[in-house]
Amino acid sequence: MKRILVVDDHAENRYFLKVLMAAQGWQVDEAGNGHEALERLVDSVPDAVICDLLMPVMDGYTLLRHVRADPRFASVPFIVYTATYTSADDERLARSLGADAFLLKPAEPQDLLACLGDVMAPCRSAAAPAVTDDGNETDVLELYNRSLIRKLEAKMAQLDEANRALKADIAERQAVEAALRASEERFRLVSKATHDVIWDWDLVADTLWWNEGLQQLFGYPHGQVTGGHAWWLARVHDADRDRVAVSHQEAITTGVENWSSGYRFRRADGSYAEVEDRGYVLRDDQGHAQRIVGVLSDVTERKAMEAQLRQAQRLEAIGQLTGGIAHDFNNLLTVIMGNAELLAEGAAPGSDEQDFATIISASAQRGADLTRRLLTFARKQALESRVVDVNVQVGEIEPLLRQTLGAQVQIAFHLDADLWPALVDPAQLENALLNLCLNARDAMPEGGWLTVETANVARDFDGPEHSAASDYVMVAVSDTGVGIEREHLARVFEPFFTTKDEGKGSGLGLAMVYGFIKQSNGHINVYSESGRGTTVKLYLPRAAAPTEEAATPQATALPGGQESILVVEDDELVRSYTRHVLAMLGYTVHVATDAPGALEVVREGAALDLLFTDIVMPGMNGFALAEEVVRLRPGIKVLYTSGYTRQAAARHDPETVMEKMLSKPYARHDLARRLREVLDD
Repeated sequence: MKRILVVDDHAENRYFLKVLMAAQGWQVDEAGNGHEALERLVDSVPDAVICDLLMPVMDGYTLLRHVRADPRFASVPFIVYTATYTSADDERLARSLGADAFLLKPAEPQDLLACLGDVMAPCRSAAAPAVTDDGNETDVLELYNRSLIRKLEAKMAQLDEANRALKADIAERQAVEAALRASEERFRLVSKATHDVIWDWDLVADTLWWNEGLQQLFGYPHGQVTGGHAWWLARVHDADRDRVAVSHQEAITTGVENWSSGYRFRRADGSYAEVEDRGYVLRDDQGHAQRIVGVLSDVTERKAMEAQLRQAQRLEAIGQLTGGIAHDFNNLLTVIMGNAELLAEGAAPGSDEQDFATIISASAQRGADLTRRLLTFARKQALESRVVDVNVQVGEIEPLLRQTLGAQVQIAFHLDADLWPALVDPAQLENALLNLCLNARDAMPEGGWLTVETANVARDFDGPEHSAASDYVMVAVSDTGVGIEREHLARVFEPFFTTKDEGKGSGLGLAMVYGFIKQSNGHINVYSESGRGTTVKLYLPRAAAPTEEAATPQATALPGGQESILVVEDDELVRSYTRHVLAMLGYTVHVATDAPGALEVVREGAALDLLFTDIVMPGMNGFALAEEVVRLRPGIKVLYTSGYTRQAAARHDPETVMEKMLSKPYARHDLARRLREVLDD
């Protein structure tokens, strides 16, 4: 079996030649450089040598010189098989040193085998010995040196290229590291700038990392937070803990990427915040969860605002419902009050019938006052300020207060006998006083003293509109209750803010009082100490004129007339009552139940001096009807009526309603007076 010695510093090249030779049935010995090859040659002389040129320790040229110089191996065929080829001098040098063949990598397998066959043929002449005379040896050495220099230059070029590649790799790695540092710095700044808490949960190590938001939002010192999932879960509200833990586990095990949950989280001071928590699950190649990165947001204020919005929407719905009910209720009160007045006038003086009719009339008036208050709340009616004796107002609500507050609350009144008149809406002032007194009662659950006092004061308040002292009528409501905490005093006038238990207060009482006082060009102050009670002082602007005396209408002095009036009213009882009263006053009356019926009366040519129409009717409303009637009958007078407040009705036609409207319920003398005012204008 023929033996081939393969000398090459690259293992893959030796493997290729070994496989190729083995396929021909030859045995292959290997050497990684010229020195190892000499050792193999000493042990066993091969049938041929295939050798690379550029190798460490001993290169191919040196090995060739040794082989040809040693008589034991001088006749062994030697094939140079190299990838380093810079000029024809390489092959010339190799052949001058005794090489039998010179092949360049990569050679085709058949070419390599053919070359081996040629150099190993029996008829091949023995290789010429190395040239030793001085001249030839000098030429060979010169060729050898030049070849080595070229090889070294090529190797240096390779090293330079490798060095440039290394520098490029280092530069790239430095750029990556700089980008990573920039990214880390950016994340650090973002985590500091955000108002939320950023967290990172390592599921494998069960460690939790938090940014500084944990201290800013919830008060936990950043360096004192230790523990993983258990630490966080222990601060979830008891009622939410199981639900949140289950949702966390489902996100980890079910393969989802995003997780979110809302719950209550305990602050460092023991209070709870409403939070929204969102996380992203990071998984390995097998889909196993490794980390969850997320953001924890405090939404306590947002939840409170949403609750206030829902409360406001409920109040708006209540207001709309109240307005509709009060409108219909005023129609009934108009009939009740009018007929009670007629019964009282027709009964014998001092009789039971007259007393009963008077009681009915007074009760109906109380109902009308209640309805007006409901409409004021529902429709935010504009103030109707007038000169008011505040002492009289306080005296009128005293029986209601004593009945409402209960026996456990003792009431004291200290009213200034020389009190100035105030310019204020009396109905709104009454509502404000009732609100303050009810708040005082709630602040004294075990009973106590409530004091109402009035006084004349001259004060100057902050603000450009109050640069000089002004005169005010002061009304103070004081209690001996639990008082208001100092931190709550600044918020007592905020809508929906209340210190009462849930379900025991809407938080609108003081807000409505504040709005009324400011709209009246007055001021309000609250003085309170925890455990020692509260005093609320209202400063009402002083009126320049004395209080107006209410005119007492006389039944015998009702103004009437001979004009013709068209009454348009969809409520049958009100329509019948109004027709009866107008007929008693001497007017010629035409009636219609709706706008089409009224227009039919007008087109039939009836003589008409005034249109008295309800505003709210099915189909065409009173404003549209009046516009069409005036077009058909230029010069006709118009008087509107409605169960809604004047301000609510004025939203439809503000220029005319305030001057030409009679609000329901109306008494007979009010109807008679307003008709004459419009007809005589």
